[in-house]
Formats: sequence, C-alpha cells, structure tokens
Amino acid sequence: EQFFALMRRTFKIAHLLYLEAEPLADGLKVCRLHHTFGAYAAEIYLTRGLYRIDPILRLALGGVRPVEWTTARRRFPECEPLFHAAEEIGLSTEGVALPLPSPAGRMALLAINANMSPAEWSVYRRCHLRDFQLAANLFHASMLEHAAMAGAIDERDMRLTGRETEVLTWSAAGKSYWEIATILGISERTVRFFMTNARRKLNVVSNTQP
Repeated sequence: EQFFALMRRTFKIAHLLYLEAEPLADGLKVCRLHHTFGAYAAEIYLTRGLYRIDPILRLALGGVRPVEWTTARRRFPECEPLFHAAEEIGLSTEGVALPLPSPAGRMALLAINANMSPAEWSVYRRCHLRDFQLAANLFHASMLEHAAMAGAIDERDMRLTGRETEVLTWSAAGKSYWEIATILGISERTVRFFMTNARRKLNVVSNTQP
C-alpha cells in the first residue's frame, strides 16, 4: 500500500492497520483489511483467538474518539494476553486507533503503532494526532470512493449490449447460431461470443435455462 509506505516514511510509525467491518450477531464480517504487521503476527492473533479480547476493536469500531492502546490495556485487564503476545514477537504496545466514519451498517478504523517509549509516544501522539486523523480520513474516503466506482463499473458490465440482446432474441425465437449469423450479417463465431457474454451476465449456463 502506497499510503502505508508514505505514512511510515513521513512519521515515526512502525506499523499500520486499516479495517472496515460489518457487525454481525456473532462477531464481525471483515470487508477490507490491510496491515503491515506481517503474516506471523496475523496468525498468532487469529489462532489464539485474541480478537475475542481485543479492547481496541471493541472501543474503536463504532466509536468516535481515538483509542489509546495503553488506556485500553488499563481499562480491560482481561486483554493482557493480547499485549503479551505482541511483546513476545517484538511488537511495541504503544499506539492509537482512529475510528472512521462509514456508511450505515459498517465500521472502520485505522490503527497506528510506534516503536517508542511511553513518554516519547505520549508527546509524539499529541503533536501529530490531527495529522494522523486527517490522513486516515482521506485514505478511508478514497477506499470508499474506489469501492463505489468499482460497484458502478460492475453494474454497467452486467447490462446486455444491443447486439447481445439481438442474438438472445433470435435464439429465443428458435434460430440456430448459423441462422442468427446469417440474419445479423456476422460470423457464427461472433454469435457464440455474444451468447457466452449474455449467459455470463444473466448468470445462466445454457440457452434454455429459465
């Protein structure tokens, strides 16, 4: 991610994590997830079930205020295994999670992790929190816009073209590919191409499927 690389170059940031999720009755459905923590850290987080006790998720997803990791750690003693696991693999436990405004039914956050002492991080965070928040909001907005554009493109791609509609109409009238090709003045191979595209868009596997 160019955004992650830029943030790490610009600020004294060790790692970042971006998450957009949909809350469900039994947990979260992850819609988008990008991070720099690496595969090993992700494996430990999942296999040990640390997401079940993660106070940062609990406070940041759906919240409005930045969540300081050390504050969450003090507030929820039951989350100690999460922070112990981070220390075990050499990750700093200093950081902040920024809740991000999302469409109805979704929640998102950007988490920022820094390799600093508690005192250093406290000063650094106060100096740059507004910068972090602005950058996070801009990145999140770009992700939402990209998803909306992709959805619009997908929707346009599923509309039948005029030629595909003609081919389907003649096929429905009982004409063979050869007859359709003769009527429309195109090759039989081209007729097959249009029929294949039309079937894909209509999500059917044969010309006779209702």
